[in-house]
Amino acid sequence: MGLTGFDREKLDRFFHGDYSDSDLSEAGKIFCDNNIEEELKNYLSRQFNELPAEEGVEKRNLDHILYRIHYDINTRLSSQNSRSFDNLIKWTLRIAGILILPLVVFLGIQNYNASGLKKSTWVEIQSPPLMRAQFSLPDGTTGWLNSNSSVRYNGDFTSARNVTLKGEAYFDVYKDAKRPFTVNTNEVQLKVLGTRFNVASYENEKDVEVVLEEGKLIFSDKEMIKTYTMNPNDLVTYDKTTKDLVIEEMVQPQKYLSWTEGKLVFRNDPLDVVARRLERWYNIEVEIKGDVPKDLRLHATFINEELEEVMGLLKRSLPIDYKIVNFNLKPDETYEKKKVIITLKRLDT
Repeated sequence: MGLTGFDREKLDRFFHGDYSDSDLSEAGKIFCDNNIEEELKNYLSRQFNELPAEEGVEKRNLDHILYRIHYDINTRLSSQNSRSFDNLIKWTLRIAGILILPLVVFLGIQNYNASGLKKSTWVEIQSPPLMRAQFSLPDGTTGWLNSNSSVRYNGDFTSARNVTLKGEAYFDVYKDAKRPFTVNTNEVQLKVLGTRFNVASYENEKDVEVVLEEGKLIFSDKEMIKTYTMNPNDLVTYDKTTKDLVIEEMVQPQKYLSWTEGKLVFRNDPLDVVARRLERWYNIEVEIKGDVPKDLRLHATFINEELEEVMGLLKRSLPIDYKIVNFNLKPDETYEKKKVIITLKRLDT
């Protein structure tokens, strides 16, 4: 019986590795269409039930998914060849418990034994470049991961609610007075009971930013030397080099949370901040040439615009020129990031 919403025969051929360009294109549309998510879940469940078990592979009932299919469809321009994509599909289809969500989940096991499994397992949820991923943790905490971000936790999470974050995430923490919820990055630690907040801690950026929407949050550096109890609408910026804190009160949290709704919002932001957020949003590199006036700031909201459209609007709003340098193929057959070069115009005095 055919499924409404997508062509089952094309998807069957796609999963069996005997597909045409048309089948591949259709598969890409299917996995990126949120309107048919439930149908796709049911279809994949049947696919898994029909698969023979592989020798040496133990079935595991995971609460999360390995959504590498969705990842590769969205990033196959940077993949090395089509064969790696085929192998990825075949490998993914042999993992039990897959559901369709826009994220990638890995289960790691060290020193496996029956008595120590919980303590020796970890789960990592990843959001690939150019994607946002909604997630749910075993305790009822929910949230979003921004592009190029990941959150990781151990198998004993239900007794010790500790996660490690790389990149940017928004957390809506389930309140449990007996078990604080802790977020660790390379530089800082955040401890809460039940609250909503955003953390940006990218490895290639000099600052860590935390904004609190609701509740209370204890911000500390890793050495526990500097600690600050945040209230709603507080923004804490931690300089990784100087290890200094800058605290702003009564900010607009929605400006920092808008990425979860697919919006890129600037509110009187300087050009270096604009550049950094464009890098995150479009998975690009931005270079600024020239001296940037301190009063050069941007107030704008972008929703689902392409990079070229955004840069055109910036050029009309600010005294800049720009050049977009497209992907370059490296010797290892992967692609460099697209780069935007922004040049400041000289203003007549």
